[in-house]
Amino acid sequence: MPLVFPTITDCEGSGPPPEHRGGQEDDGARNPGSNLFVTGIHPSLTEEDVTALFEKFGEVEKTNIMRDPHTKESRGFGFVKMVNAEGADAAKEGLQGEVHQGRTLSIEKARRARPRTPTPGKYYGPPKRG
Repeated sequence: MPLVFPTITDCEGSGPPPEHRGGQEDDGARNPGSNLFVTGIHPSLTEEDVTALFEKFGEVEKTNIMRDPHTKESRGFGFVKMVNAEGADAAKEGLQGEVHQGRTLSIEKARRARPRTPTPGKYYGPPKRG
C-alpha cells in the first residue's frame, strides 16, 4: 500500500482561526495608551526622579526602571504608567528629546500594558560575579 501524505489544501480549515494563531495576547496585555516605554534614563536617576519628571504632565500610577538582575544597576530604560492616556500623550510630547544628565530621553507608547509572565524555571544567564 503506497504512503499518502496530506497536502496543504487537505489541511485548510484545521487548527485555530487565523485571528487566534500565534502571539496570543489576553485582554490585560493590550496597552490602553497610558503605559510609556522610556529610554535614555541616566543610571543615577531613581524611579522617584523619573516620576517627578513625568508628574509635570499628569498623575503617574507607577514607574519601573529595568535593572541588571545581578548588579542591580540601571539598564537605561524603563516604563512609566500614567493614570490616563491624555497624561501619557502630554508627557510624550513634552519630554521627547529632552536631555537629562547628558542623556536624551526617547519616549514611545509601550506595546503591552504589562510585562509578560515570567517563564518558570532556572535563570541560565551569565554567572553572578563575586
